[in-house]
Amino acid sequence: LIRQGRLEWRAEVTSAELARVKPGQGVTVTSAAGAKVQGKVRMVSPQVDPQTRAALVYVDLPVAVDQQHLVKPGMFARGDFELGQSGAVTLPQTAVVMRDGFSYVYTVGADNRITQVKLQTGRRVGDRVEINGKLAPDARVVAIGAGFLNDGDLVRVTPAK
Repeated sequence: LIRQGRLEWRAEVTSAELARVKPGQGVTVTSAAGAKVQGKVRMVSPQVDPQTRAALVYVDLPVAVDQQHLVKPGMFARGDFELGQSGAVTLPQTAVVMRDGFSYVYTVGADNRITQVKLQTGRRVGDRVEINGKLAPDARVVAIGAGFLNDGDLVRVTPAK
């Protein structure tokens, strides 16, 4: 939508997620063609539609974007709101083994013996898993083939490729 000389994207956000969206937040808008454009939340609608349980969020996009034909008024687009960032300790998903309903990783000791460590996992992004538990910062963790190991096994360590 072009409004007052600027390009605006109207996003429909569910009422459950609406409290997390604030004016000034960054938004990455992706057009149907795959073009990505950075914008900012201008305003959040003060009411929620009782039929859809969604509210409108108005996102300002740079005017130059329309001139580059990345997005045009009337196009379908989806967006990702930047809700925050936080640091996390992550491991490859292949390093985390599920056994008996719990998550474990296997660490390699100085004597090349395996120790099973029970952990809590958190968020997952791509092929990485957040680790919420006690894992030493210098721990050597089995990254590949962990599902075939047991506590106390002797292994030969090879460098990562």
